[in-house]
Amino acid sequence: MKLLLLALHLMLFSGCAAYDDWKMDNDVKKMRAEVLKKIDVDACKRSGGKIEGVGIFGIPSCVVYYQDGGKPCRSDSDCEGICFSPENTAATAICERSEHDRFGCYSAVENGELHYSICAD
Repeated sequence: MKLLLLALHLMLFSGCAAYDDWKMDNDVKKMRAEVLKKIDVDACKRSGGKIEGVGIFGIPSCVVYYQDGGKPCRSDSDCEGICFSPENTAATAICERSEHDRFGCYSAVENGELHYSICAD
C-alpha cells in the first residue's frame, strides 16, 4: 500500500512539473511572437542588422554587428562597442561583436586590466 501511495505521489508531482515546463514554453513562444510583430524588419535590414534571438529566452531583436567585433583589445577606446573578456582574463580580451554580447558572464577590460565582472541576461 505504501508503495502504491508513493507511486501516486510521484506521478502527481511529476505531472505538475511537466505542466509548468509546458506552460513556460508556451508563454515564451507567445512572448517571442509578440515582440517579433513589433520589430520593423525592413528597418533592421537597412541598418545592416538581422533578427536574432537574444538572452536566455531567445527574444527576437535587431542585432547589428560591429566591424571590429572579435578583435583583440586593451580598452573600450579600441572598439566600436566595449572591450571585454568572456573568459575573465585580460589576456583574452576582445571587442564585443554586438551589443548583445553583453548577455552571460564577462569581465570589462580597461587599460589591459580587468575592470569589473558581471553576469547579465
